[in-house]
Amino acid sequence: MEAEAARRAPIPPDALVALPRPFTAQLLLNRLGRALRRRGWRVEHRYAETLPLLRVHFPEVAGLGESVTVTGSGGGGWWYRSSTGELLAPCSDMDLAALRVMTSLDRWIAAAGSSWRTDGV
Repeated sequence: MEAEAARRAPIPPDALVALPRPFTAQLLLNRLGRALRRRGWRVEHRYAETLPLLRVHFPEVAGLGESVTVTGSGGGGWWYRSSTGELLAPCSDMDLAALRVMTSLDRWIAAAGSSWRTDGV
């Protein structure tokens, strides 16, 4: 029984371990912002908040967007994290991070579009 209690439990990969210093988070969010702008997305930096974040909008639908922050994960390194808490991609993989943000927003845009076409029913 004691051996069972002493067994180490692994930290889930999406567990919040640490937050980067604001300057580090801003640098990483700037990189993601540039990558998304090159792909046609509108971005705004919100660095005056307690937690620096990048707000990403579809150009034609400014009301819909995603907020991305930087966090550490149990697996190590810095990761981009969505407003839903989902780890999007390691900050070292800019292409994957941009793709995951765009995919997330495309789903919201598609859902909103279908709701507009059916008057929300």
